Amino acid sequence: MSDEAVLALVVAVRALVPLLIFRWNLAGAFLAIAADGSDAVIQDVLGAEPLRGWYHEFDKVFDTYYLGIALWVARSWGDRLAWTVLVSLFALRAAGVVVFELTGARAVILAAPNIFENYYLVLAGLRSMDSGYRLSGWREALVWLVLVSPPKLLQEYVMHYREAQTWRFVRDEIVTPWD
Repeated sequence: MSDEAVLALVVAVRALVPLLIFRWNLAGAFLAIAADGSDAVIQDVLGAEPLRGWYHEFDKVFDTYYLGIALWVARSWGDRLAWTVLVSLFALRAAGVVVFELTGARAVILAAPNIFENYYLVLAGLRSMDSGYRLSGWREALVWLVLVSPPKLLQEYVMHYREAQTWRFVRDEIVTPWD
């Protein structure tokens, strides 16, 4: 498949899948996260690399796009405290992405991790069990923040600071280690 066709497929997946968040807040977010990881898989499976040399810029634009949709959806929940926390986490990440793109300093990603994503997933999950769920106060908001942050910090360190190729590691070390 040509680089142009693979690029069109990757763009379609990354642009269309996050729209599912509007209909299914939690499942749509999980599918958007899967779509986020799909570009490397699609390119590898189809034997093309149309994003070579500008993958990070492409990825950050589409990450911000799907996180923005999730933020927009969270606004409709009517939970002012959740909205405040999510806007703050989104703004931190967006500022970090801008600084990273301007400077190339990978440490910025650790200072501005995408904790928004995990925080949103927890709240969307709780709301999927009880549509009237609201954070009870700042104490609960901070407890969730403390609980969801470490896994995301580890992921940011491995993927963005150490630049580990997650899909290639899974493919080479787990899926086909004896080939």
